Amino acid sequence: MAPDELVLADLVDALIQERLFGFGDGVLEDGWYRVGQVRLRVRAGGALQPHRFAGGPVLIAGRSVSPDELIRHLAPDQPHVRQVAADLRTAVANAHLACAAERDLEGEALDPLTAERLSWARNRPFHPTARAVAGWSTEELSTYGPTRRDPLGLDWIAVRADHLRHGHGTPPDELARLLLGEAEALRLTGESPPGFVLLPVHPWQSRHVLPREFAAELDEGLILPVARGVGEFRPTASLRTLASPDPAIHVKLPLGVATLGATRLLPPRYLDNGERAELTLRAALARDPLLRSVVAVCDERGWAGWGGDDEFADRPGHLAAQLRRYPPQARGAVPMAVFASPRLYPHGIRLPGGPLPFFRRLCHRFCLLALGFLRQGMLPEVHGQNVAVTLEQGMPALFVLRDHDTVRVHPPWLAEAGIADPGYRVRRGARQSLRLDDPAELVGYFQTLGVQVNLYGIADALARSFGIAERTLWKQLRAALTEAMDLVSLPRQVSTLLLREPTWPSRHVLGPLLRSGNSPGASMPAAAGTVPNPLLC
Repeated sequence: MAPDELVLADLVDALIQERLFGFGDGVLEDGWYRVGQVRLRVRAGGALQPHRFAGGPVLIAGRSVSPDELIRHLAPDQPHVRQVAADLRTAVANAHLACAAERDLEGEALDPLTAERLSWARNRPFHPTARAVAGWSTEELSTYGPTRRDPLGLDWIAVRADHLRHGHGTPPDELARLLLGEAEALRLTGESPPGFVLLPVHPWQSRHVLPREFAAELDEGLILPVARGVGEFRPTASLRTLASPDPAIHVKLPLGVATLGATRLLPPRYLDNGERAELTLRAALARDPLLRSVVAVCDERGWAGWGGDDEFADRPGHLAAQLRRYPPQARGAVPMAVFASPRLYPHGIRLPGGPLPFFRRLCHRFCLLALGFLRQGMLPEVHGQNVAVTLEQGMPALFVLRDHDTVRVHPPWLAEAGIADPGYRVRRGARQSLRLDDPAELVGYFQTLGVQVNLYGIADALARSFGIAERTLWKQLRAALTEAMDLVSLPRQVSTLLLREPTWPSRHVLGPLLRSGNSPGASMPAAAGTVPNPLLC
């Protein structure tokens, strides 16, 4: 598909699945799907929805329209239609950049950085504005995003130590040494006064956000600029995470831009919750040899962030840094999201046994991961950017978890497993999804993020690349899940929810964006819906 068609496909599919503006009840007429004045081509929608976009033009009164024109026609009275339309325009422009980057990567080995670039090109599967970065032009995305070929230097500041919060892993004063090396870190330390800690800042953030958000602290000398453009870092698909020269170390930095409707902040309370979650994940691994055989966890306990404000305010999220250290056995791990890129299969990876054995193995081990954590009352955020995987002879081997700030728990199951409650820091009375009283909600995050976003994104790419019927891939997933259930002792309710209920929960993303707009904080706008149980197809 052409870049604008890629965005149209996600937009039309979301309109149909979320049943917005009559798209759930369109009429097939002379080979076209008609919704009022809108006409487009559709194909069979598979297990999750009746129809999907088949490519070609979308017509309004006979005129071909772009994605932003379509949403403005359909939703003129929605409060945030202008922002959504702008994001769709940006998504199309960025899709051109992504497609060009994919072509440039043809024939390259699937190393971690190539995988990050390919996974960014598809980004969050099935999300209409996934390729948009609100706050960056396409030129800025080319400069600071994963398509950049040259290393990117970071800016460095010194922050008075008594105004920082920090984690219990790598000490804050070690961050510079680990990211820059001994000599460069010593040089920068010599340029900052005693009692201050060196922190990296993304160069875009340094120029556009820090002077606005921390003007008073810069004037008072609590924050001191030290150096610009130091070090050699490579942007990854998440934009705010950068790979260091040491492949086992990444650094995560806040950005005052929005993707998927959420600002890419790094609030210290999220970092603290992530540290608590990591300890909870490690407690589960310590109790389960089978789980340890399929998954390892990155060490993300080394962090520092602004500590001078209310921890629930947004401002501290603009000044922080987190070190991510991959375990030794994670060498060469690539994000699962890369396997949702159709461009990967003809050019970037060989599947020695063919696509079906690869998918079956991936699903089986992924289900062991999810069920092993569910059994102990928790579930990491298992979409394709947060879960990486190593390959052995072209087949999935070990999963690697990263980004631990959204590990959800069901306290009664935690207690039954003998694992302490993580004690998350949550604003009193605020809506939250970290502690779930209903176990069905916990399982629901596996059904939505794990299956409908992550695994189905991969299945969709395999189906398009190899001409496999979608139904065949769902059958492979059901068989893999059933095999995994035979190995993991689970509450009966889990099996019922996954294999017997006629419907599954789903996540709506387009409707919430139109109604509520981009989130001012770090949480992605979403709402609950339902879809047919795809494992009953």
